[in-house]
Amino acid sequence: MMPDPKPQQFISESTVVSSTYRKEDFNAKAKKAFVWLWFAQLVSNLGTQTSLYGIGLWFFSRTERLSDFALVALVVQLARICVLPLLANRLGLWSRKKVMLIANGVGALCTFAFAIMLLRENVILSLPALLVIQGLAAMAEATLILSFSTLIPILIVDKQELFRANGLFATTDSLVLTIAPFFGSWFSGLLGLQGVLILDGSSFLIALFCVLSAPWSSKFVVPSEVLQPLGISQLVQIWDRFKDFWVNMPLARVALVISTTIAFSYAATEVLFPAWVVVAYGTKHMALVLLVASFGYLLGFLAWRQKIGNYWQRILFIVILIQSLVLMGAGLQAFADDLVIWFAGVLVFSFGLPIVMSSIQQLWSQLVPAKDLPRIFALRYTFEWSARMMAFLTVSIAVDRLLKPALEWPDLPAWIQASLGVGEGRAIAVALGAIGWVMVIAIWSQVKNLRTSY
Repeated sequence: MMPDPKPQQFISESTVVSSTYRKEDFNAKAKKAFVWLWFAQLVSNLGTQTSLYGIGLWFFSRTERLSDFALVALVVQLARICVLPLLANRLGLWSRKKVMLIANGVGALCTFAFAIMLLRENVILSLPALLVIQGLAAMAEATLILSFSTLIPILIVDKQELFRANGLFATTDSLVLTIAPFFGSWFSGLLGLQGVLILDGSSFLIALFCVLSAPWSSKFVVPSEVLQPLGISQLVQIWDRFKDFWVNMPLARVALVISTTIAFSYAATEVLFPAWVVVAYGTKHMALVLLVASFGYLLGFLAWRQKIGNYWQRILFIVILIQSLVLMGAGLQAFADDLVIWFAGVLVFSFGLPIVMSSIQQLWSQLVPAKDLPRIFALRYTFEWSARMMAFLTVSIAVDRLLKPALEWPDLPAWIQASLGVGEGRAIAVALGAIGWVMVIAIWSQVKNLRTSY
C-alpha cells in the first residue's frame, strides 16, 4: 500500500510558509533598526558638525586669530583619519550595538568635559586640552559613521529599498555638512559656547536613546575572519590589499577617484561659495541663495527616491559634468552679471548634490561582500576626509597667494581680464571655476573604468 503523500506535502508547505514569515519578520525588524539608527546618526552628526564650527568661531572671537578656527577643523579631520585603521581592522569582530553605544557615550563625556573647562577663567590657555577633547569627540563620530554606513547593506537587502536607504543616508549626511556652518555660527553668536555645548550634548544623548531603542539582532552583523592585532606588519598587509583592490577592480578605482575628488570639490565649494556671495553681492543676497539652494536640494532628493536611483550608473558622471560646468561658469564675468543665469546655476548645482552623494554611497555599497565593508569603507573615508582637510587648508591660500595677484597683474592679456573680471570676489569665483575643471578631469580619467565594470 502506497503511503499518503499529503502529510509530506503539508509539512513542506508549512515549512515554506514558516520560512517566509521568518524572512518577512527579519526584514521588518531590519527596516525598523535602520530607521532608528539613521535618526541617531543624523542627530549625532548634526550636533558634532555644529559644535565644530561653533567652537572654532568661539575661539576666533576670543583670540581674533583665524588660525585658531582652522586649527579646530584640522584637528577634527586628523582625529577621524587616525582612528580609521583600528576600526578597519577590528570593527567586523565587535558587536556593532556596543560600538555605537560606547561611541555615543564618549561623545557625551567629551561635551561634559568641555562644560567643566568653561568654568576655568583662562580657558583660552587650555586650547591644547580643548583640542584633545574635540579630537576624541571626532573619533567617536567617525566610529558612528563607519559603523552605520557598513550596516546599511546588511539591514536593507532589497535592491530597490537599498537605493532609497543609501540615498537617505548620503543625502542627510551631505545636508548636515551644508547647514552645520550656519547652525554653528548662529548658536555661537546667539548663545555662546554654552549653547553649542548644550546642542552637542543633547544630540549625543538622543542618539544614545535611539541606538538603545533599535530592534537589534545578531543576524545584523556579518563577522570578518579573525584578525591579528594592528601593527606594522598589519599596516603593510592593508597597503598590499589596497594595491590589489586598486589593480584588479576597475569599479574600485572609479569609487576612490570620484568620491575623493567630490569630497575635495564640495569642501572647497563650502568655503569659497559663501565667501563669494558675501564679498560680491552682500549678506542680503545670502538668504535668497539659501532658499533657492534648499529648494534645489529637495528636488534632487525627491528625484533620487522616485526614479533616478534606478539609473545611477548612467547619470552619475552626467550630473557631475553638469555641476562642473556650473562652477566653470562662476569663473566667467558674463554669467556673474546675469542674475537669472546665476540663480539657475545655484538651483542646478544644488539639485545634483543629493544625486551625486547617493550614487557614490550606492557605488561603495556594492563593491565587496558585507564582511569586508568595514575595511573598504575605512579606506573610503580615509581618502574622503583627507581630501576635505586638504581643501580647507589650500583653497584660501590659493585665492590669497595665487589668484588675487594673478588677476591684478598689470601685463595680464586684455581678453583674459575681460572674461574673468576684476571686481570684488572675482578671485574666489575663478577658484570655483578651477574646481569645476578638477571635477571634469576626474570624470574623464574614469570613463573607461566605469565602462569596463558594467
